[in-house]
Amino acid sequence: MVKRLALTRRIDEDAAKRRLQRLGANACEPAWVGLWAAALGMPGGATGAWLLCTKEMRRALLLVGAELPFNAQEPRTGVHIDSGLPPTPEALKRLWLWERMATPRHWRIQVQDSVPTPLWLPCWLGYAPGRQHRLLVISGLSGEPLPMLKSMVLKGLLQAHQKQQLSEVSE
Repeated sequence: MVKRLALTRRIDEDAAKRRLQRLGANACEPAWVGLWAAALGMPGGATGAWLLCTKEMRRALLLVGAELPFNAQEPRTGVHIDSGLPPTPEALKRLWLWERMATPRHWRIQVQDSVPTPLWLPCWLGYAPGRQHRLLVISGLSGEPLPMLKSMVLKGLLQAHQKQQLSEVSE
């Protein structure tokens, strides 16, 4: 497994619970989603933003700022969901094209020629009861909902559950 750097969690548990309750959840837990950060900037210039994505994502997350807010320690608590493979250069171009269409004022910025950085994105998972349980994912950086990560998180939770069942059967 690739050693990933962790971004600093800015939203604490109380703030996450309040935000998730407004969205309809009644339980929450911390999570870390493994993504890849690709630098964005002017040609030949410094980094001004980052695309957070994986090879399989349809939409990337856009994190504005020259420096990624890294935490010095590795995440120890919460669910860890490894998203897998880094984005290919073709996937990065497709994801950046989509972001440029959504925010045309950034059209001169491009994906820089550097290897994507593996990182852990802090998130909060909220669970809502009902006829069918619902999963909500919010950012641990801003508290904003991240619907584009929901399928990745569900797949990761399913894989973790299957691993746990296999280990219980083998004991």
